[in-house]
Amino acid sequence: MRMPPVEIPERPPEERRRDFGEVALGYDEAAAVAEAQRCLVCAHPTCVQGCPVGVRIDEFVAAVAAGEFDRAAAVVAEDNSLPAVCGRVCPQEVQCEGACVMARKGRAIHIGALERFVADRWARRQEA
Repeated sequence: MRMPPVEIPERPPEERRRDFGEVALGYDEAAAVAEAQRCLVCAHPTCVQGCPVGVRIDEFVAAVAAGEFDRAAAVVAEDNSLPAVCGRVCPQEVQCEGACVMARKGRAIHIGALERFVADRWARRQEA
């Protein structure tokens, strides 16, 4: 059974029209796990081939799906020193998400949102 995509929560228009804050709020832990669990765990992950910096997307998404967020952050950090930025501004729809097998029959995994979640969670833990 296919799981539907987990939509990325956004601030309401009434709130965001008053400032220049981010529109997308990002995933919480439960939403990130649910979205990561949509991954088909391809034998030859085309999403990795679509990533210009070579992030091992299959590995970090599998770690998120298992709730192993620190491991996911470590995997991302090996290849990308700016994951919070890339998770927000990288054109995933034509790179990793565009290459995702799920995009052929529906909607790709929200790889950028998962990368942002992992990076933001790691940063919050460093501040604590």
